[in-house]
Amino acid sequence: MKQKSTLKMVQLTMLLSMSIVLHLIDQSIHLPIPIPGVKLGLANIMGIMALYMFGYKEMISVNFLRVLLSGLLRGSIFSTGFWISFSGVILSTLVVILLYRILKETLVVLSVISSIFHSIGQLCMVSFLYQTVNMFWNLPMMLLLAVPMGILTGMVAQEALKRTRRSVL
Repeated sequence: MKQKSTLKMVQLTMLLSMSIVLHLIDQSIHLPIPIPGVKLGLANIMGIMALYMFGYKEMISVNFLRVLLSGLLRGSIFSTGFWISFSGVILSTLVVILLYRILKETLVVLSVISSIFHSIGQLCMVSFLYQTVNMFWNLPMMLLLAVPMGILTGMVAQEALKRTRRSVL
């Protein structure tokens, strides 16, 4: 029993550390898109994997700790960017968990939904912080970009999950 819980803790720690690294890499990639804040969403891979490997509580832990620890590492904890990222993670994580539990959607579909609701959560926070709804003009383009990025991260998560399960067995 203890060996199983140790293995789970090690695997969760690996998912968290990889999500932090992917988050930091994602932040350093500047896409040639005229909309601020649009990223690849690479860290979403690890959150989705945590959901499929362990469950929703572990996904929440990996996602929230990723944003918190990345903020600490970048020196941007509790900055405007931190709250924008945190709001996207909160909304996307809650929606994905809800759909996973109720509709049993596929991993790629959940990744796309996560990408879409991450963008919506971020825009809601920007709107709140700056007391303006002008940023919502970017929503159609952000949603259009969220779909292929969600498909890409979902496919990577699906393949990584297959390989992880094979190596654990």
